[in-house]
Amino acid sequence: MPVAPHINLAEWQDHFDFLLPRKEMLRPDEVGLALGTDDKTVIRLFESRRLRGHEVNAGKGHRQHRRYRRDFVILYLAETANYGPNDLRLQLLNILINQPVSELLLYRQAVDELIRRKQA
Repeated sequence: MPVAPHINLAEWQDHFDFLLPRKEMLRPDEVGLALGTDDKTVIRLFESRRLRGHEVNAGKGHRQHRRYRRDFVILYLAETANYGPNDLRLQLLNILINQPVSELLLYRQAVDELIRRKQA
């Protein structure tokens, strides 16, 4: 699955950061939570080579374990999205353009508070 030239993975990493645990390798159930599906669907995506990962043999008589790199999961999400990370920002800005100054000041206060919380 080569990276499409139009995909800026860094932008998508920030965009999907809230969905995935902050670790390099993810289990199928963690990927399933991010995709809104079950881990069996994640395994089918792996088997069809739509989602890249690693298959680890746990030894004779044991089942195989799959692990997925976080950046490959983000790449899959980016490639299957029908929007870009900037689309929401542009829509919000288009809405804000027509708001009165009093409303914009309330929004600014709310945004400042959100930034403070995230930086804490």
